Amino acid sequence: MFDLDAKQRLEELIIDGIKYQAMPYNYLAFINCLQENYGEALEALQKAEEIQHKNHEHDFERRSIITYGNYAWVYYYMDQLTDVQTYLDKLERICKLFPNASRHSVMTSEIYGEKGWTLLNCTGICYEEAKECFLKALEEDPDDTEWNMGYATVLFRLESFLGTAENLAPSKAIPQLRRVLELDPNDSIAMVLLALKLREVNEVNEGLTLVEKALKISP
Repeated sequence: MFDLDAKQRLEELIIDGIKYQAMPYNYLAFINCLQENYGEALEALQKAEEIQHKNHEHDFERRSIITYGNYAWVYYYMDQLTDVQTYLDKLERICKLFPNASRHSVMTSEIYGEKGWTLLNCTGICYEEAKECFLKALEEDPDDTEWNMGYATVLFRLESFLGTAENLAPSKAIPQLRRVLELDPNDSIAMVLLALKLREVNEVNEGLTLVEKALKISP
C-alpha cells in the first residue's frame, strides 16, 4: 500500500510547478483512490485533464487515455456505474483510432511515457523499467520533449548509483540532456542536470554557464 510519504512527494512536485504536471496529478488520484479518498481523486483527475487540454490541445484525446481510465476506476469504486460507462465509451472511441488497440486500451507513446514518469517517482528499483518505458515512447515519438526529458532524467539517476552498468560506462545522460536542450532550449531543469554531469567530467565552465542561464529562467 502507498504511504503518506508518496502522497506528500507528489503534492510537493505539484507545488514546485514541475513542467510535466499531468503525471503527478494522475498518480495522486491513484493513491487517493487506494485510500478511498474518492473526492480528492476526482479533483486530481480534473486538474490532470485541464493541464492536458492546455498543453496538448492538438492531441488531447491521446494524452487523456490514462486520465479517462482512472476516472472509470474511481467511479467504479464509488459504485457510480453510469459515470463508469461514460468514460469507457470515451476510451472506446479513442481506441478505435488505433488499428492494434483493444476495445478500451491501447499502448501508445503517451501510455509508455506516463508509465515511465510514474515509475521514476517510485523507488530506485523501478528505474530500469522506467528507462525501458521511455525508450518505447521515443521509438514512436523521438522528438517529444517530455519523453526525452524523462529518458535523460532516468539515465541521470541510474548513473548516480555506484556499481550499476550506467555508473561504470561513459555517460549517456550528457548527450541525452543536450538532446533535451536542442528540443527545448529553455528547460532549466535539464540545464542544471547537465551542469552536474559536466562537473563530473571536469567541464566546469560550461556547467557554470548553464547554471547561470537556468537561474535567469527560473530564479
